[in-house]
Formats: sequence, C-alpha cells, structure tokens
Amino acid sequence: MRIEFRALRKTFPDGAVGLDGASLSLETPSFTVLSGRNGSGKSLLVRHALGLETADSGEVLVDGAPLGTALAATRRRVALVFQEPEHQILGVTVREDAEFGPRAARERPDAYSARVSAALKAAGLAGFEGRLCAGLSGGEKRRLAVASALVSEPELIVLDEPFNGLDLAGASDLLRVLLRLNAAGVGVLVVTHDLEKCLAHADRLVVLGSGRVVREGSPASLWEELPALGLRRPPGGLDRLAEMSWLETAP
Repeated sequence: MRIEFRALRKTFPDGAVGLDGASLSLETPSFTVLSGRNGSGKSLLVRHALGLETADSGEVLVDGAPLGTALAATRRRVALVFQEPEHQILGVTVREDAEFGPRAARERPDAYSARVSAALKAAGLAGFEGRLCAGLSGGEKRRLAVASALVSEPELIVLDEPFNGLDLAGASDLLRVLLRLNAAGVGVLVVTHDLEKCLAHADRLVVLGSGRVVREGSPASLWEELPALGLRRPPGGLDRLAEMSWLETAP
C-alpha cells in the first residue's frame, strides 16, 4: 500500500497555517516515525490520510488513486489510534469494545469472532475479554485501542503520540505489540516527539517543521541532526536505545 501526500496546504479560520505544502510518501510495511516540534502539523497531516481533514490545496493519493475515490476502502485498510484511547473505547468489556466496529457494520458474529480473538491476542490482551474497560491501566487501554483497530485487518496502523502517559512497562508492552505487527507485514506509523521509545526500531524518520517535511531518512542518517531539527536526541546512540533494559526485560 502506498499513500502519497502531495503539496498539502491547510489554513485555519483564524489564519494560522497548519500545513504549508507538506509532501510525503508512505509505503507498507515500513515502520516510520513522524516527529517534529509541537504545532509542526504532525497530527493534522495524518488525519488527511483518512479524510478526517480536507486540505485547501494539494492531494492525497492511495495506490495512485485520489483518496476521494477510495475513501471507504482506505478506512478499512488504514487504522488510526488517537492520542487519548478513551476517545475510542465504546464497549463496557474488552471484548465488547473490540467487537464494536464489526457489530456496528452489522456483520454476523461468526464472521468476526475469530478476527476479534486474533486482534486481542496480537495486542497482548488474550484472557482480558471479560475485563471492564474502565478498570484497565493506561497502557492496557492503549493496547485495547490497537486491538480494536486491528479487527478490520488493516495494512497500516497509525498511532498518534501512543507513549504519552505510559510508564516504562506500559511503553515496552505497546512497543512489543507494534514490532510483532510490523514483523507480520503490517505497516506502522508512529506520530511522536518521544523518540527514545521507538526510534531505534524504525526504518525511517520523517521530521515536520512549520507544516512541511523538512528532513527524512533512516534514523542513523539523521541522528546527529536531531538537535538542530528541534528534537531531543536521547542519550547514547541508536545501538544503546535498541538495547535498553526496559524493553528487554519484559516477556
């Protein structure tokens, strides 16, 4: 799957410029990190991939076709996990929440039951089916949002600031889920300023500034430039990040 953002421009009613000619191509099954200073347009850009925002000019193409001609299909192929998981949790129990999408689409239970079970397992929530969503930890809620997104068997999963509010255990659990998905062929796009949690595992880093892509490349090729790009460079090098004990110690 290939998604292309071509010269997107977006100005808000108050005159603030959200996107200023942003161009970017995403291909599955890469693991891409999209970063940049607050207000650089990261979340705004990815919302255009699902038609949740409409640009003033420019276009979004999916496998070469305009998004508007394939919006419904794209929303099945691309899953977006919002920054606040509570905004996506609609069921009382874990399984009810994971079933919400196919039930709303009036699918028969025998058509989605196996997908729901597989999604919960992929997100590390097998055995949680009867748990109340309200009693889950922050990390568990984030993984439930991922599981619910996976029920549609997307080709690309987009996560907006997924590590916000998570302790090291919760972050490591979530990262493991993403790495397993990516190894299984699902594209992963993480929108984050918290590079320490995931950069060492990414294939590609894209940096936005003032509503446009200012740099992109492998994490190693951009490592020395991070401070100049307004991003915090974690201590040590990428090898050190990949070896961090908080990711290695959990099963």
